[in-house]
Amino acid sequence: MVIDYKVVRSEGTYRHQVGLCRFFADVREIESEEEGKEFLEEMKKKYPNANHHCWAWRLGVGKDKIFRYSDDGEPSQTAGMPILTAIDHRELTNTMIVVSRIYGGVNQGVGGLIRAYHGAASGVLTEVGSKTVTVYEDIEIPCRYDQLGFVLRELEKIKGKVKDMVYDVDVVVKARIRPVDFDNFKENLYENSNGTIVVAWENAQ
Repeated sequence: MVIDYKVVRSEGTYRHQVGLCRFFADVREIESEEEGKEFLEEMKKKYPNANHHCWAWRLGVGKDKIFRYSDDGEPSQTAGMPILTAIDHRELTNTMIVVSRIYGGVNQGVGGLIRAYHGAASGVLTEVGSKTVTVYEDIEIPCRYDQLGFVLRELEKIKGKVKDMVYDVDVVVKARIRPVDFDNFKENLYENSNGTIVVAWENAQ
């Protein structure tokens, strides 16, 4: 089960020069394929003289990860895949890199292109760094008023976050926790309340 994932810390640009050829690598955090398309169009306008706008992105977390890439006219597997490899090497997701190449009059060869595109992508990722995003899900904890202190202490132990508390005949604590903590947390509260506290996912059917 996914606990957290890594994304780029910010947008950024990196210039990588190989001989007379210039490779401009731009990176951005994206959350959808549509955002990726918009980013690519922005880069085409930013570098109108570029001969190629090669790119790669990876989206999603856990088993839902997907990827796309494009060589944009470069020899097959010499641009998009090396860019994607740079993203995957740092275990990033929701990340897109566009490398715009301005031809300098000298052919790089297959090996040279692979090294150049990978180098540009790696360079921009080094420039911007990464950050970790923790995954939280919503839960509900119905309890008696005299059990509230116990519930809040147990939430604090797993670094859960209280969103709201609904006061009625009993109390319903609405909180956010990491999915990986759910089973143990639920069992702990159930056993230590003699079966009177039953934790559930919020809006569970």
